[in-house]
Amino acid sequence: MRNFTILYALSHPRLYQIVYEPKVKYHLGGRHLPRITTGVFGWISPLLHTKEPELVDKIGLDAAVFLRFLRMMRHIFSLVAILTCAIIIPINVSYNLRNVPSTSRDALSMLTIRDVGGNLLWAHVGMVYIITGVVIVFVWFHWTAMVRLRAQFFRSPEYALSFYARTLIVTHVPKKFQSDEGIRAVFNSVQVPYPTTSVHIGRRVGDLPHLIEAHNSAVREFEQVLVRYLKDGKIGKKRPTIHIGGFWGMGGEKRDAIDHYTCVL
Repeated sequence: MRNFTILYALSHPRLYQIVYEPKVKYHLGGRHLPRITTGVFGWISPLLHTKEPELVDKIGLDAAVFLRFLRMMRHIFSLVAILTCAIIIPINVSYNLRNVPSTSRDALSMLTIRDVGGNLLWAHVGMVYIITGVVIVFVWFHWTAMVRLRAQFFRSPEYALSFYARTLIVTHVPKKFQSDEGIRAVFNSVQVPYPTTSVHIGRRVGDLPHLIEAHNSAVREFEQVLVRYLKDGKIGKKRPTIHIGGFWGMGGEKRDAIDHYTCVL
């Protein structure tokens, strides 16, 4: 991890100019991220000073939630590592040095609970409760923060004015109402306080999505064959062929590619 950080810091100036900076022109309104200098450590200041509400506005709620989850895991594992290394490992090493013969221990086993016994086991039991408490406290803290963040996002103009925020899915529709007009009649009957602008009934279509994808894939492959066969406006000397079946281009049945895709489509 340390080597990766050093490598990123050294390559960042050129990486930012080549990969990230050209994309700034595609930002929407004021959603572009804070400017990053081209210095070796120019990325550290925005990393430390960009607050979570700004991240939600710039990169969206989902990305901010993911970053908060990573931050929570970093805090939990860091504190657990500090507690275990500062308390449990010294206890294990001390017990092994005092009670376990040198011929029965090694450097790795001395760090573990393998040979520890007696009242010192209560230290491990107590540490289990402490670690459990640490996890509960951090999860509770970040969960309450997420509740506030989520409530703020749902009250924001970006969400309130978005199309998906005004969309409602209704399931288990009675058979007699399974049409666009039937759904509209349901909403009108319950006197929804907001006007219903668009209503669509969804139906079970079986394998239709897969068939559509297979058709689109066949069209793309057919177009590639025609581009090669009719390159530069000239008809190729040989008709393109295709292997049906086989394994990794070996075996199978050899067919005329144009005739094959014409039949498929």
